[in-house]
Amino acid sequence: MIESELYTNIASWWDRKGENEIDIIAVDEIEQTACFYEVKRQAKDVVIGIVKEKAEHFFQTTGRFKKYNIEYKGLSMEDM
Repeated sequence: MIESELYTNIASWWDRKGENEIDIIAVDEIEQTACFYEVKRQAKDVVIGIVKEKAEHFFQTTGRFKKYNIEYKGLSMEDM
């Protein structure tokens, strides 16, 4: 992701309680897009609905990226 230069910022996030964790948030601040990624060993274990729930918690907690175009994706060892 870093080498692709498609994003201006790449990070992970978790809430203070450690209950909600987002493995990767890849942001393009110029194009105002953000992609939330769940990373699992097997593709079948990625549930986009859960990624969306975690992202919603992120939005409520941080107030960031509310006007951005948002995507939700999964990555696995099978994708490599």
